[in-house]
Amino acid sequence: MIRPSKRGRETEDIQRQQKLQISLNYNVCQEEADRSASNPNPNAVSTGLRLSYDDDERNSSVTSASGSMTQGPSMILSLGDNVRSELDRQKEEFDQYIKIQEEHLTKGIRDMKQRHMASFLAAIEKGVSKKLREKDIELETTNRKNRELVERIKQVATEAQNWHYRAKYNESVVNVLKSNLQQAISQGAEQGKEGFGDSEVDDAASYVDPNNFLSIPVGAAKSFSRNHHGAKEQMICRACKAKEVSILLMPCRHLCLCKDCDVFINVCPVCQV
Repeated sequence: MIRPSKRGRETEDIQRQQKLQISLNYNVCQEEADRSASNPNPNAVSTGLRLSYDDDERNSSVTSASGSMTQGPSMILSLGDNVRSELDRQKEEFDQYIKIQEEHLTKGIRDMKQRHMASFLAAIEKGVSKKLREKDIELETTNRKNRELVERIKQVATEAQNWHYRAKYNESVVNVLKSNLQQAISQGAEQGKEGFGDSEVDDAASYVDPNNFLSIPVGAAKSFSRNHHGAKEQMICRACKAKEVSILLMPCRHLCLCKDCDVFINVCPVCQV
């Protein structure tokens, strides 16, 4: 940008000098013409062509002045062309600079958009990953609770089955006791038909306790007592001989262990299965 300004100043100086030279030549010619018109030359030498030295000098001055005047516009035109070409070149350089800056600006905006888009996508990915981790934790918790619930259901089902087997066993025990009781009653009735006074043993066997509301003979009562004692022994744990049985072993279906002994006994005490 400094070079065009310097050349412009040089061009202006040249044009100013040319204009000054033209004006000086014109003034000189004008003064000589006036002087010749007012003071004719007394020493003029006549020639056959009627020319004098002063006329030749004046004509040469006018010719040089007119030549200078003719040369001035052509020089100005050439300088104008140079200035115009310089301006065109500067305009082209300026347009090129604007184009380059526009490309840089477009590239910068595009890069900024890409960075913003990348940061936005990264934020979205981070949020989605966090939600997925939360859902995975929630799903794992739900699966664990489901497993615990399934185990609890199995445990309850096993306990219910044990209680069912125990009820069946108790029902069978009751049926056995009823059968034994009926047998004892029938045996007592048969002994009562044999008569009285045969022996003290028969009297004792046929004696009926008035406090016995079922009117069971003494012999039948003793038989029932023995059967009841045997049933009571069957309801005692076969391992510790102290607690009541509550565990039904499979597949032999023997109700013979309590809860405490079932923990460390793996073989049925009855059938050794």
